[in-house]
Amino acid sequence: MSRIIYTGAPGNPRWSTNQPIFMGAQYQAGPVAVRQITNFGASAVAAILGPDLIMPGQQGNNVPTAGGAPWDQLLAGGPPLTFTQDNVNTWIRGHMINGRWGGPGNTWQNLVPLTTGANANHATVEAYMDAYLAASYAYETSGPRDAWFGLYYCVQSSVNPFSDATTTNNQNLYSYAPEFIRVLWRAVRILKPVNVSTATAAANIGAYPMNAVAAFPAGFVVPPLPYAMNGTATLPPGNAAGGAVLGAVPGNFPAAQGNGFDGGIEVHQS
Repeated sequence: MSRIIYTGAPGNPRWSTNQPIFMGAQYQAGPVAVRQITNFGASAVAAILGPDLIMPGQQGNNVPTAGGAPWDQLLAGGPPLTFTQDNVNTWIRGHMINGRWGGPGNTWQNLVPLTTGANANHATVEAYMDAYLAASYAYETSGPRDAWFGLYYCVQSSVNPFSDATTTNNQNLYSYAPEFIRVLWRAVRILKPVNVSTATAAANIGAYPMNAVAAFPAGFVVPPLPYAMNGTATLPPGNAAGGAVLGAVPGNFPAAQGNGFDGGIEVHQS
């Protein structure tokens, strides 16, 4: 599903058949967030995604299975009810890196409690990423390419909790949910390796030269922004509110380029 280069005659390289190079997210996570009297929910997560992940049969599932207090067990000294018992909001164990892309569902390092509204808004962003990966795959398969056009995706939890500032305390369930998650995305150009096996390429995607994309090449069709996100007609060019977040972006996370794709947004609980 992605081709790599094998040497041939000078100036005439040979190309492998399409192979599943991007088997899953090249994933990294920060520590679990410290909220009130317990560590709960992801702080910051990032992943390098590639064109293969949009193809049928290549995406995973990784349904959320992580539990414990205060999700589905009472927390000593904490709220009198759990997220699964809340009758005001319906809560989802939201993936920071989507399970379809390889983000795990069995650890709170990749999950945060999101309201159904917030989870749906994040899904809108993820659909936009899928559209980009589809464009990347179409470009990859339309001719010999010396580099992949991938996606660097980073999600961070807010410092502030969802609870009102005047009622943020150990017994307030909403003190253990972030006010929002900040989502950042960047197009990246990843130079393809030469004379390596498919397995080696898949295992070392993060080690190959990777650069920001100032402008896409001819033939790469950048997808349009989704129609609706948090009630706006398009995704705003930056964060919705600029609130403080936990953790830091990876050291090699590139600055946003004016390429018509790079951007970011805050997805607030709703």
